Amino acid sequence: MEDNRENVDDVKLDPEKSPIARADFLREKIKQRPINKKKLLRRTLITMTLAVVFGAVACLTFVFLAPVINNRLYPEETPTPVALTEETVADEMQPEDMYADDNAIAAEAASVAIDMASSELSKMKSEMTSHQADQTDYMDMYASLKSVATSAEKSLVTVTSKTSDTNWINDPYESEGQTCGVIVADNGAEYLILVQTSAISDAESIQVTFCDETVGSAYLKQSDAVTGLGIVAVKYKDISENTRAAIGVAPLGSSKTGGVIGTPVIAVGRPMGTRGSMCYGFVTSANSDLDLADSNYKLLTTDMNGSTNASGAIINLSGSVVGFIDMKYNTQAMPNVLSAVGITELRALIEDLSNGKGRTFVGIHGQTVPKDIQEGENIPAGAYVIRTEMDSPAMLSGVQSGDIITAVNGEEVAGFDTFVSRIRDVKPGTQVTLTLMRQAAEGYAELTIDISSDNSTDNAE
Repeated sequence: MEDNRENVDDVKLDPEKSPIARADFLREKIKQRPINKKKLLRRTLITMTLAVVFGAVACLTFVFLAPVINNRLYPEETPTPVALTEETVADEMQPEDMYADDNAIAAEAASVAIDMASSELSKMKSEMTSHQADQTDYMDMYASLKSVATSAEKSLVTVTSKTSDTNWINDPYESEGQTCGVIVADNGAEYLILVQTSAISDAESIQVTFCDETVGSAYLKQSDAVTGLGIVAVKYKDISENTRAAIGVAPLGSSKTGGVIGTPVIAVGRPMGTRGSMCYGFVTSANSDLDLADSNYKLLTTDMNGSTNASGAIINLSGSVVGFIDMKYNTQAMPNVLSAVGITELRALIEDLSNGKGRTFVGIHGQTVPKDIQEGENIPAGAYVIRTEMDSPAMLSGVQSGDIITAVNGEEVAGFDTFVSRIRDVKPGTQVTLTLMRQAAEGYAELTIDISSDNSTDNAE
């Protein structure tokens, strides 16, 4: 019995001998549900659409909120309008100061006679003749001049422009142009630098090297086509606090004829074409009018020689800028004489370019009719038209050489300086009404011409 029971158990345990184990109906096979391609495609499209919508919303949110958040976290300085201080000519004797009546002269002579006793006069002469200037005095004098020039360097920068191009075999190369700029203003958010635009034209990038050798990115804020000058700006955020402490705005002096001719000056920047060069000399003339349209700029010449590529500034012994070096106005007879545009007439241009203000262009070259000519030849007072620029608004409107401008938009014009001032007040692109006196068979006849003005400046922001 026990043996039979064991055999039965063995049969149950052995799947090959057990009939239940060999039953196929107990085996279950799970079949996968077929894929619904249309439903899958629909879900995929919905997912992609939602992703695009969410991405677009995120981008728009970032675009609109990023500036707000950045301004809250890192507020930028707000530029303030540049207003240059009125120029003053210190310690300059005006022509009216040279006149005195006979009583004043007699009183002055008596006072001098009393104060200058013979013994004191002899003592002064003795002291003057006993002092002999030696090498030390000579060196001290030039050391003092160098100190003034060195102090002015904090307001000078090197402006470098970089341009990419290809040569004749299509190999790419990068070229650089350099010029010296003068820091002429600070609007609370940027340092504004006066430069010659010829050195940075078509630049892909502009960099400024300051007196402490640090370099900052810059951009051309605005340029003037008449003078070829422009303002390059460097934002506060692009330079360090240490650099801002080391640099400074150049003080602007006066280049009026009576106050600058014959005075000692220093040429700083790149007068010899290289950075850091300097020259000492005197102003030899300051009354030459530059032949530029709608302007009354003066040319300062010196007894110093420099490079034809010179740039920088002419400063007086107080360190104030009296001229901005520009050699393109030199004649062929004097190509190397250091010359500069007088700062007095440049003030208005610097202020306009610094504030992004356009300058009206009509294209008139002229001069003031002198009083003796007015009286001697019976010519009306006003601005005499020497010539007009080719295809300029003035030429196209019929302004001719020999015309005398007596009013701009109804405001009187006493001379060419007044005409320049009146034109500056006109918004570029607007109509300008000129009242002219034109010579006819029987004297001068008055006529009115309307001119559609143009803009001489280019805002590069």
